[in-house]
Amino acid sequence: MDSKRALKELLEAQRARIDPMEVGWPRRTGRGRSARGLSQAQVAQLLYKTERWYGEFERGNLSAPAPEMLDEVARVLRMSEHQRSALYHYALGYEPPTPSDPQAGNRVNGAWQRAVDAVTGHAAYITDPAWNLLACNDMFVRMFPRAEGDPPRVPEQNVMRYMLLNEEARELILLNWAEQWAEPVTGAFRAALAAHPDNADLQQLEAEVMADPHAGPVYGRGGVAHIHPDGDRRSMRHWGYPTAPAGQVTMCMARPYSSPGARFTILLFEPDP
Repeated sequence: MDSKRALKELLEAQRARIDPMEVGWPRRTGRGRSARGLSQAQVAQLLYKTERWYGEFERGNLSAPAPEMLDEVARVLRMSEHQRSALYHYALGYEPPTPSDPQAGNRVNGAWQRAVDAVTGHAAYITDPAWNLLACNDMFVRMFPRAEGDPPRVPEQNVMRYMLLNEEARELILLNWAEQWAEPVTGAFRAALAAHPDNADLQQLEAEVMADPHAGPVYGRGGVAHIHPDGDRRSMRHWGYPTAPAGQVTMCMARPYSSPGARFTILLFEPDP
C-alpha cells in the first residue's frame, strides 16, 4: 500500500468515527448524505479550509503539508498518539518531532516493567524526558554503592542529576568523569532541554547544573554534538558484582513508542581483566 492510499484510509476511518452532532452539527433529517461520521466538507469547516483543499489533502495530493496543519487535523479528528504518528508518516515521511500530549513520555505501559525485569545480568531502566526513573530492574538497583548490611537502593530518582551532580557518581562510579562522561552527558542534557523547553524538571535541573562548580563549566562550554549515548562505551565501577570491579559499559538505548520522549536503556557491563 502506498502512502497516499494509507493516508486516505486513515483519514476516512477517523472521520467515520466522529458523530457530527458531537462537534456541533444538527441531527440529520430527511434525505441526504447517509454515510457515517463527518463529511469532508464538515472537516474542512472545522479546519477553516475549503472543501477542495481538504479533499486534495485527504487524497495525498498536497506536497509537504505544514506540521502545524497536520497537528490541527489530528486534533479535529481526535487522533491518538499512534494515529498522529501514522498521519505524519503518510503525509511527510517522518514522525512528529514532539508528542501532542506533553505528559505522554512521563508514563509507560505496565508491560514495560515486566520487560525491564526480564533483562538479566545487566542493568536496565526506563526514564521520562527529564531522566526521572519510571522503571528499573534489580541489577540497576544493585549497581550503586551501599554500606555493609544495607539493602540495595537507588540513590537518586533522576539519572541525569546523579550523573552530573552526585559526588559519589563522579568519584566512585563514573570513572574518568571529566574525560569520558561530563561532555557527552551535558550534550545529551542540552538536547533534551531543546526538545522539551517547557519541562519544569529540566529547567530546575539546568539551574542546578549551571550552579555546580564541576558540571557548570562543562555545560557552559556548549558541547552540542552528543545528543544520546546509544552505542557509547565508557569506564565505570559496578557494585552489583562481588568485588565492585572497574570495567567498561556499553550503552544500548531504545524507546517505548507509546511514550514519546521516554528512554529504555540497557547497560552492558564488562569487568576489566
